[in-house]
Amino acid sequence: MSTDPERTLHHAVDVTADDAWAIIDFLLPRLESLERVHDDGTEEHRTAAALAEAVSALVLAIESEIRGPRRGRLRNRPARPPAPSPSPTEDERIAEKKRRLTMIAEYWNQLCGIVRPWRESEGYDRARWYPVTFLGTAAEVEYHRRVAEAGLRNVE
Repeated sequence: MSTDPERTLHHAVDVTADDAWAIIDFLLPRLESLERVHDDGTEEHRTAAALAEAVSALVLAIESEIRGPRRGRLRNRPARPPAPSPSPTEDERIAEKKRRLTMIAEYWNQLCGIVRPWRESEGYDRARWYPVTFLGTAAEVEYHRRVAEAGLRNVE
């Protein structure tokens, strides 16, 4: 169980592909074991297979968002090279970063919800596999500022 404060995740920007793959490494052996001991067509086998598929899809989605748009050669290039696309504006870059972090947070929080029933199991990483609330430090600071400004909580 990890207790390293450096790997405690608080924000979507902190989530890495390695964090997501660690959940796969933890869960897949358990799910594959269930599939092996239950015959095809049983509810237990279907449940384990479906959960393994859902976890895999979420991890790949997180990795894709972290990696960002793929740049490189296309396999089947068109006969003519495409027209150069205009460079995104700063506002567009900020909006895209926020969208990507929002998706990472959403996928990550779903993964954390799936793995949570194993929280008492050996190897479960309590510090790391925790839902994130904010995209980054700036978003958290802004939230606390607005809460204090609105008088919703006493700030000491």
